[in-house]
Amino acid sequence: MNTSNIYNKHLNRELRNLIELGLDNGDNFVTIAKNINKKNNTISYEIKKHRVFSKGNHFNITDDSYLICSKLEKPPYVCNGCPSKKGCRKHKYFYRAKDAQEEYEYDLKDSRIGINMNIQEFKNLNKIVTTEIKNGHSFSMICMNHKDEFPVKKRSLYNYLEKGYLDIANIDLPRKVRYKKRTKHTDITIKNTKIRENRTYQDFVEYIEKNHIVNIVEMDTVEGIKGGSVLLTLLWRNSNFMLIFKLEKQTTECVTKKFEYIKNTLGNELFYKFFPVILTDNGKEFFNPDFIEDNGPEINKTRVFYCDPRASQQKGKIENNHEYIRRYFSKGKSFDQYEQDTFTLISNHINSTPRELFDGKTPYEVMSFFNPELVNYFNIQEIEKTKVVLNYKLLKQKKNDNSNIVIIQRNK
Repeated sequence: MNTSNIYNKHLNRELRNLIELGLDNGDNFVTIAKNINKKNNTISYEIKKHRVFSKGNHFNITDDSYLICSKLEKPPYVCNGCPSKKGCRKHKYFYRAKDAQEEYEYDLKDSRIGINMNIQEFKNLNKIVTTEIKNGHSFSMICMNHKDEFPVKKRSLYNYLEKGYLDIANIDLPRKVRYKKRTKHTDITIKNTKIRENRTYQDFVEYIEKNHIVNIVEMDTVEGIKGGSVLLTLLWRNSNFMLIFKLEKQTTECVTKKFEYIKNTLGNELFYKFFPVILTDNGKEFFNPDFIEDNGPEINKTRVFYCDPRASQQKGKIENNHEYIRRYFSKGKSFDQYEQDTFTLISNHINSTPRELFDGKTPYEVMSFFNPELVNYFNIQEIEKTKVVLNYKLLKQKKNDNSNIVIIQRNK
């Protein structure tokens, strides 16, 4: 066993070699952590941060979902110890100690040295960062959009901000000053409703494992003011792609009516293809699952499942994605005055935002890979990444009809 201090958070090349060896041998995180005298979550964080993507073999494959391996969503998150990796044609991730150490050393050096650029170069960086932050972009998004223009990573921008080098403050960042203490509920009660029978979260987990579903859709609503219009949101887990529909009221009738519109637009066959499984919460507006599930006698049935009460983390992707909507509308602001085209425009900008999770690809780009037909419906458009606006300025641009929106035309 390595005798390094468990509280020394910095890993070195020797320890990373042991992590790679453990993964190659098929050891779990507990065993690897014990061998190098570190905590389990240190191993998990290290692997997810430094794993390297390897594209699968597309030859003669017509179903793109075949290339996605569900095992990568669970520990160890990489293919090092997989016995089938040699002949596997799916997308892969690998952990390599050499690559991880080089990336760590770069980040460490970048965080400790001063500004490694001349005055004009830094002025250009400052101008780009300031402009995009005011459009609601995050440091992560800025680095992905301009990775060829300046050799600065996200951590360095945070360091420049803390040292006062940039013409912005913490309050300008989308998330940094908006965290609040989490409240703990102890009076959890389960609603005994017939609609939850065979539709619980445990039923969902078992169904997914048995049927290997790729298109899993999370569903929720976003409130404006009490009693007013709400937003119905639908998010595909494999791409973080989200559709937003306005509902006049937060009622079962309005949700049913909207799904009737979606089915009429897509047809039952495409509806099932895009919506084979839907996971939602226990809101009363979702208490008509039979209509959503019914695709006619000749098409497979869509399955609707419900999260456990007060367990929003079970559909955490859509909960996190709602944060983008709150950049345009703070809590308590009414949606009543806005038409559907406004929310479609907002969703187009959100879906055109590059994500670290996808190595700088946008939800639109990932969705175009998994479900290319879907982007032909509901006025979905791709926005140029540097022209994405993620705050209230987009609403002003639309109102004045003086937007700088740049729509990318692709062959659909």
